[in-house]
Amino acid sequence: MNWAELNSIQNYLHIHPELSFQEFKTSQFIEQTLKRWDIVFHRFKNLSTGGWAEIGSGKKVYAFRADIDALPISESKEHSVVSAKDNIMHACGHDYHTTIGLGLLKYFSENPEMLKGKLRVIFQPGEEAAPGGAEKVVQENIWHNVKGILTVHVKPQTETGKFLLYHGPVQASSTSIQIKLSGPGGHTSKPSETVDLIQVAGQFIVQIQAYLNQRKDPRDSIAFAFGSIHGGSTHNIIPDQILLRGTLRTLDNQVLESCLKLIRDFSQTFARLYRIEAEVQFPTNCPATINDPDLSRKFEDFMLKSGRDKDLLKPAKPSMGADDFAFYLQKVPGLYLLVGGGGKGHLHSANLELDPGLIKPTVQTMAAFISSLLNTNV
Repeated sequence: MNWAELNSIQNYLHIHPELSFQEFKTSQFIEQTLKRWDIVFHRFKNLSTGGWAEIGSGKKVYAFRADIDALPISESKEHSVVSAKDNIMHACGHDYHTTIGLGLLKYFSENPEMLKGKLRVIFQPGEEAAPGGAEKVVQENIWHNVKGILTVHVKPQTETGKFLLYHGPVQASSTSIQIKLSGPGGHTSKPSETVDLIQVAGQFIVQIQAYLNQRKDPRDSIAFAFGSIHGGSTHNIIPDQILLRGTLRTLDNQVLESCLKLIRDFSQTFARLYRIEAEVQFPTNCPATINDPDLSRKFEDFMLKSGRDKDLLKPAKPSMGADDFAFYLQKVPGLYLLVGGGGKGHLHSANLELDPGLIKPTVQTMAAFISSLLNTNV
């Protein structure tokens, strides 16, 4: 296995990042790389970028997701490898994820005896967008015989070679919330003759938070906050509309559905009380990413039997961030692992710089685990 070639691939991807659903050259590069290795790259039918490739034979298939898009961030010029594009950077490690996906295909092409079935690698565009690419990929005709799907996500400032396994939730759901409050409007000199919509919106924000906290089970984690409020244009006019935007995050998809109903019900009751109208919308809704119990157990057993117990970390608290990998879990069982990325900085920041040494142990470990999954009779 030529690890230097994979490092070179990662460097290229890092220097030439592309934003969500604009990964045209990235897709072309993946296709050209695979063609050089005599592996066929298939374009998606429902998307203009991204695609998939598989290796091996037989009816039993495991999939691996590699996201390929970058973020609108200007990278620090102090890094050893820097994006060539202003305000576009692989600030979430997707250049590494793509390289790992390619590395798995290359590894099995050189070691076909390890593959008692098929590995199908999905190079997904638009993970950073909302709605993201996964919602389109699940509509592709590529899910026949797939027993499960795996993915990894880099975790900066965690030692390379370490794997973080969550039994249960890994990432939270993320639902965007848009609530339009409408009233008659009027002059600020006569608030008693109309509805003071700004004052009412303030009451709404405070009361809906208290209502959700009161109605939810205290053992359930939720994060609900407004990030935007818009209404009014000048000092002496009471506006007739105010638009609130926020997000709701949970670690349980049943809790999510319950909270969405509570938000709808509260908004209508509040509107009747204050003689206004409330229009509630959820423009985007990504479920929580929850690991399959069987795959989680198998990975833990695999690490222990491989003498890698010291490389396996089991954090107590999942992230309240979100990943559209969750949509694949509505299709097939899945496992979402975090891998040590070393380096410095934080995800989604200009100062993120990961350790290229993470590629080799990640490819080796995931290849061995995939081989173990395909070699079982279940």
